[in-house]
Amino acid sequence: MDFGKILFQLRTARGILQRELAEYLGVSVGTISNYENSVHCPDLNVLCSIAEFFNVSADYLLGLTTNSMPIDSLNVRLSDEHTVGSVLNSILELSQDSRQSLSKYLELIKICESMPEKEETICRQNVLLQRQKHTIERLKKANTLQAQEIIQLKTLLGENCVISP
Repeated sequence: MDFGKILFQLRTARGILQRELAEYLGVSVGTISNYENSVHCPDLNVLCSIAEFFNVSADYLLGLTTNSMPIDSLNVRLSDEHTVGSVLNSILELSQDSRQSLSKYLELIKICESMPEKEETICRQNVLLQRQKHTIERLKKANTLQAQEIIQLKTLLGENCVISP
């Protein structure tokens, strides 16, 4: 994807008007339109300002990566001894088989994290099922009583009597 499309997607996804971005960058609305329509490309300083404004990397803006995570997030501490960047470096040092195993392990972790939400949903569904079961039981009792009343009415009116619904 080219710079213009990426800029347009970022801007519209965040609900920012061309005018707002132009004011931040100190350029005209026409310049923003030209960037988005791939008529012109920003110079290096403006590119860096756009990256800062949207909190993405210049590589993302230039279409060199699909990861919109800003570079400074690589310094986020995951533990006392690891940052996001150090973990990424460790992953890149693994064999392809180990990276695939790690990917599967991450999927398992995601599933485990979602379990409390799923358990909550199951509990709510069980409560609804119990309510429906009680409703069905009440309806069965009501039907049984109605059937008994119909039999009694037939008996009172005589067996030849036809009661239409």
